[in-house]
Amino acid sequence: MDSGSSKSSRAEELKVLANEAFKAHKYNQAIDLYSQAIDLNSQNAVYFANRAFAHTKLEEYGSAIQDATNAIDVDSKYSKACPFLDGYKI
Repeated sequence: MDSGSSKSSRAEELKVLANEAFKAHKYNQAIDLYSQAIDLNSQNAVYFANRAFAHTKLEEYGSAIQDATNAIDVDSKYSKACPFLDGYKI
């Protein structure tokens, strides 16, 4: 298995852990885990969008907007990031 594959696999594992933390209302932990996933694979819009959602739960709206924007930059067709930007001009 090449290094890129293993990084992507580890990033997915971190996303699963982050999703579990989010469901348990451990938003700071979820943000940290999504950040680790992004460090391994910054070309996955889902990681940015999920981290944006976790930021909204902590009322960190500036960070949420930044992550939602990053999600769209990575994948302009990823519509789940768009609700975070509703009403904001970028």
